[in-house]
Amino acid sequence: MKNALLAIIIFLLISPLFNSTHTGQVYLDQIKEVKYSTEPFDIVLHDNIAYVLTLGSVYSVTTVDPYNLTSTEIKPISGAASIAFIGHYCYALYSDGVIVVYDFSKSPVAKKTQINTNGRIKKILIDNGYLYTINEDAGMQVYDVNIADFPVYKSTQAIPFNANGIFVSSNKAYISSSGGHLSIINVTDKSSLQIVGSYSSGTSFFEPFVDGNTAYIPQGSTGVQVLDISKLPNPKWEFNLFGRKNSHQVIASNFYVWVADDKSIEGFYNDAPASYYFAGNHKFSDKINRIAVIEGKYIYVTTKDKKLKILKIDYKY
Repeated sequence: MKNALLAIIIFLLISPLFNSTHTGQVYLDQIKEVKYSTEPFDIVLHDNIAYVLTLGSVYSVTTVDPYNLTSTEIKPISGAASIAFIGHYCYALYSDGVIVVYDFSKSPVAKKTQINTNGRIKKILIDNGYLYTINEDAGMQVYDVNIADFPVYKSTQAIPFNANGIFVSSNKAYISSSGGHLSIINVTDKSSLQIVGSYSSGTSFFEPFVDGNTAYIPQGSTGVQVLDISKLPNPKWEFNLFGRKNSHQVIASNFYVWVADDKSIEGFYNDAPASYYFAGNHKFSDKINRIAVIEGKYIYVTTKDKKLKILKIDYKY
């Protein structure tokens, strides 16, 4: 009797520890893949569609039912290096620095106007009616695109060279550079941009992701830097999330942080501030270019073997 009682007590004591070990675990199962003729390098989400940019063209891929997805080529915007949407208008960046505006409500899509930036544009993004461009020759440029087919230039802010990523959140633009520098710009007044914070670590950065007061900065072989950005101008380093070989993209979604590494996706469960646990991963035979998380249910992955691969997230609470 005493032994049985002792066994029950021990079980009750260790069961919380056992459960916490498995809290937030996930399984990632590949359910679908699409083969392209050229390598896909980016994914942009808009209105339940994943737009996949390849070296040869652009494709619209449905996201509502990934088990029965369709992939349709959009030939008029072939060759775009970066795209962004506002309503049914698509802004497409080309290698000559020209940004062309297309009306996606037309069939086929119709060109409406264009912006001649006269610079080396690395990336474009639209947030809350404004277009942000990373211009290697001028800096971060902002255009008012609330009237989508009549963009109006607003302002420019100088940024460090080798900028390679931008994220806009709560009227601040976060710009990373391959030189290991993060610039934070207040964009509340689009006509008078101001740098309100910066962070450097001496190693290469990839595109940042911001969630509330936390910024995630992928930095290759040393994983992802996690920064507290609540007190600018000096973001505070918290810790690193370590990947496998080359962490180059990160997305925070529904208490999870997903890291695109060299040939794997690494998942971390964030159940409390400054508390992250390894949740699971999925390995691929070839290198990952870009990922997109769909409503916390699926992950769309572009890989160097010219494929788009769809993973289902299976949560094991």
